[in-house]
Amino acid sequence: MSDFEHLLPPLATLVPFEAAFRHGNFTRAARELHQSQATVSRRIRELETDLGVTLFERHRYDVTPTADGELLAASVRLSLSELSATADLIRRRALGNDSITVLTSLSLAAATVAPVLGEFQRTHPDVNIRVLASGDLVASTDEDFDLALGYGPNESSQCAVEFIAEEAVFPVCSPRLAAQLPTPVTPADLAVLPLLHVDYVDPGWTTWQDVLASTLVGAPGGAKSVVFTSYQICLDVAERDGGIALGWERSVRSRLDAGTLVRIPDITIPHAGRINAYFPNRTASNPHAVEFVALLKRVLAEDSADTSQ
Repeated sequence: MSDFEHLLPPLATLVPFEAAFRHGNFTRAARELHQSQATVSRRIRELETDLGVTLFERHRYDVTPTADGELLAASVRLSLSELSATADLIRRRALGNDSITVLTSLSLAAATVAPVLGEFQRTHPDVNIRVLASGDLVASTDEDFDLALGYGPNESSQCAVEFIAEEAVFPVCSPRLAAQLPTPVTPADLAVLPLLHVDYVDPGWTTWQDVLASTLVGAPGGAKSVVFTSYQICLDVAERDGGIALGWERSVRSRLDAGTLVRIPDITIPHAGRINAYFPNRTASNPHAVEFVALLKRVLAEDSADTSQ
């Protein structure tokens, strides 16, 4: 006999609890759930009474989870995520809606997803495609997806990983700034020039520290540097003479073609960016996602061949 009925907390309390934990505030949780603040507060008290512990320390405006709250949140978020993903899959099958959800970064969405969307839609006219541009790591995202595209890692406990393509990385800057640089620009020159950094949370992205270390120069020199949390904004600043950025071959190509950025010659870090596809283990593979990756690999391989020629 199952003990679920006796051991599980009131199920109606779990979604308000997760929202309150994520927001650190009952009012914001209530707004998200389209409930009143009093309803969320009552649900949390009901859950605390059932468990016999305090889950949040109440402050004037916000709430802070206790140790028990932190422990419960980890389990609730995982359980709700798995339930919602499975329910969504069942609904889609029941409705007969063929669809695919692709999770990727803004830069990869423009550089890899956009070029193949047209052909995929022509060959799969009845498939609905949803593209989620997110800055979250695959391992930490709350989004439900059939396929994620990103730079590294090559292994994942939550996803099956498939290699897509390699990508070179090289320095880029505005034409005006390039005209002021020494000829040729050496790695030692780069160490003392104004460098634009991106504070990547994804370990698969190459940084200026990686580049200078690989060329035996060491750390950046005395020139002031600027750090961004967005790769796209970093490139925007580089276009406006703000400094030298690291450009990923495919994601920066449109700016090079338009002439708003130029490539600093003779300095390239080959195979610095490894684009991978991630298929979540929690659900069966979406066959459309598998077909999308096959098409993407073919298009990127043809693109690489054209570029090399």
